[in-house]
Amino acid sequence: MGNQFSSIQSNLAQLKNFYQGPIVSQFNDEIPVYRGSEKIKNAYTGQQVIRPLKVRRNPGIGATSDGGILPAIGRQTTVQAIIAAKYNYLRFGVTGPMIKASQNDTGAFVRAAAYELEEGYKDLKSDVNRQLSWDGSGWLARVSANAVATPVITIAGREAVEAPDKFLDVGLTVDIVTTAGTVVASAVDILSITGTGSTRTVTLSGPVTAAAGTYLIRTGSAGQEINGLLTQLDGLTTTVFNVDRSLFPSARGNVVDLGAGQLTLDAMQQAWNLGLQRGGAKYSAIFTDFDSLRYYQKLLTADKRYSNTVKGDGGFAAKDQFYLDFNGIPVVPDKDCPQRMFFLPWDAFKAYMLAELEFADETGSMYIAQVAADQLEVRVRLFMNLFNEKASASAALRNYLSP
Repeated sequence: MGNQFSSIQSNLAQLKNFYQGPIVSQFNDEIPVYRGSEKIKNAYTGQQVIRPLKVRRNPGIGATSDGGILPAIGRQTTVQAIIAAKYNYLRFGVTGPMIKASQNDTGAFVRAAAYELEEGYKDLKSDVNRQLSWDGSGWLARVSANAVATPVITIAGREAVEAPDKFLDVGLTVDIVTTAGTVVASAVDILSITGTGSTRTVTLSGPVTAAAGTYLIRTGSAGQEINGLLTQLDGLTTTVFNVDRSLFPSARGNVVDLGAGQLTLDAMQQAWNLGLQRGGAKYSAIFTDFDSLRYYQKLLTADKRYSNTVKGDGGFAAKDQFYLDFNGIPVVPDKDCPQRMFFLPWDAFKAYMLAELEFADETGSMYIAQVAADQLEVRVRLFMNLFNEKASASAALRNYLSP
């Protein structure tokens, strides 16, 4: 018999596997706007929040001659903004055997329930962060071509400049909804996402019929999400929070549209000045997307300005973090922001909280026992909405290209 050397392959039964923990998330969990909202939260109880706003000055003012006719008597014009909570939930389930099997380090990398809760908090906050920069519609992506009774559709981003799959993932359950809020397909699962560039091909769990221009939304979330920054900085004159912006221009935010032109420092200053001029803004930060941050950096590079950084972020993140600055305030990038530059006086915003990351524990436990099996549900609530008390002191810059 020839030489027989002991090798890894021949002695697998003698060797152990080396398990290296902890579990590493592959996602960006930075949530600047959510973090900022935690600093402006206001707890309340009851049905909704009523916030009075002055929307017109007293017109009973004017000059006249000696003994002349006095100005007509005027009065202040006020309206009541109505802010209702939006209801976000985190749900997960664990079986009794899994809780026992993962109760120590010998049996598991993590305790099953604790891990689901810790990571679930991150997932919920990340999705709320997305909502905080949008308008409450719930749009995640847009159907880009008519689909007739097929499970395969093509999609684009919510806006042309946005990646189609920025907010989508395999396993997500979605509705397809028109801009008017009509659901044309309900509760279909995303099975696969393929393709590159400005469109993607999505395979769903069932056939759908949907026109180009309809939107994919988390199932049941159409019109139910938090009214984020875009709600009052959309450039429209619709009624929001019970305030008719067509009647009261003073309640409109400032929007500068560059008409697909190049981003310039002058355009940024124009948006900045509007908030100062109309609302007396005291800006805290400029909130933007990563592409826009790159565009701004190109403007600075062309001007040979390499040292304009500022410590802190106006309340959006860690105080020892450095950001590019504009007029002395930080330019804060966020993974969820649409292609905008939001000029924000953070003290003008209120995050009204009806329930802040609390367990549905009315039974006395965070675990909700299921009836027919040894299974336990954990349910976490976050009931809140965001309101800009002085939209005239905020500004948004949009529709621009790289310089």
